[in-house]
Amino acid sequence: MIETPNLRIVPCDDTLFDAIRLGNNTLARVMGVNVPKKWTEFRDTFTPSYHRWKAHPPLRNWWVYLIIYKPDNQLIGSCGYKGEPDSTGMVEIGYEIMPSHRGKGLGTETAKGLVDHAFRQSGVLKVVAHTLSEENASARLLEKIGFAQTEDVNDPEDGLLWRWEISRR
Repeated sequence: MIETPNLRIVPCDDTLFDAIRLGNNTLARVMGVNVPKKWTEFRDTFTPSYHRWKAHPPLRNWWVYLIIYKPDNQLIGSCGYKGEPDSTGMVEIGYEIMPSHRGKGLGTETAKGLVDHAFRQSGVLKVVAHTLSEENASARLLEKIGFAQTEDVNDPEDGLLWRWEISRR
């Protein structure tokens, strides 16, 4: 688990993946937290993530996490890594905060928690992230915590994206 001042960032395991599949009431009961109806915009990604995670045990520390806002004991989004570090020591992060909790610094806290956690692991030298190729909250968030925009990437699904990087100091 990753702890920040306002968040508990909990890695998914078999039990949590099963609870997500069974619905919000089950997830709330299993986690002991409040689970709002629309805590994620990416529900359809959890099943493929689970199958990949099950088939490749090294991903277990480098995949999906759930974000709990401590003051409300409420699930407010998901985040994580897009696989274990590659041969160059690079790992990619992603995150989402539900709309009602945006603009409060929680996305920044989440991303910083992921970066700090990654750099505490041996062999991780660089963390990358991608945003839409426009000025937006995610771009500002990444800049705020020390990422630099390094290149434009043409993604087959999402179109033009900006690649952001931060290296271990």
